[in-house]
Amino acid sequence: MKRYLLTDYDQASKETKAVYDDYMRTTGSESVPIWLRSLGHSSELTRAYWERAKGTLFSGSLPLPLKEMIVYVVSARHGARYCSACHAQSVLSLDKTLNLEDLQAFLHTENDMDLPVYYKSVSKFVDKAAAEPNCMTDEDFEMLMEEGFTQEEIVEIIAVIDLATMFNVYTSTLGLDLDPEYEAIL
Repeated sequence: MKRYLLTDYDQASKETKAVYDDYMRTTGSESVPIWLRSLGHSSELTRAYWERAKGTLFSGSLPLPLKEMIVYVVSARHGARYCSACHAQSVLSLDKTLNLEDLQAFLHTENDMDLPVYYKSVSKFVDKAAAEPNCMTDEDFEMLMEEGFTQEEIVEIIAVIDLATMFNVYTSTLGLDLDPEYEAIL
């Protein structure tokens, strides 16, 4: 059973088209992804989800590749197929030093890959915060601060974790099909 309907650009209301246009302008994409089109029947939901994603990923002081890596790690840990593929593709397009094998190996925190330290330290924090947010300690925060992250950046990391979790629930519950450009990543 298909759990969702897609609203293509030519079927969308004027308000939804405005969100689609903003998405394409902001991301440089020439098409609207399935996750956004699955919300297209409601311009309010479409705008709310897009504004949350845009505000979390495209603003703040953390670099976009790190944010995309956070979403990838959370999504892969949650088994969220759509988000894992989408954000793996984003990480690989933004950070040309990585390949798909690196991303898959990165999920094993004991792996001592030659990655920037901030990827490694953030990954440990992300794993714990996504799995057991009530178990976070001052030491977890201090570990990131010792790596040079500010308290504001740590809050930004948590916002990205929260965004990923929200989209993982949304995309996985609906069983969204992958956009064609993400199929190759899996």
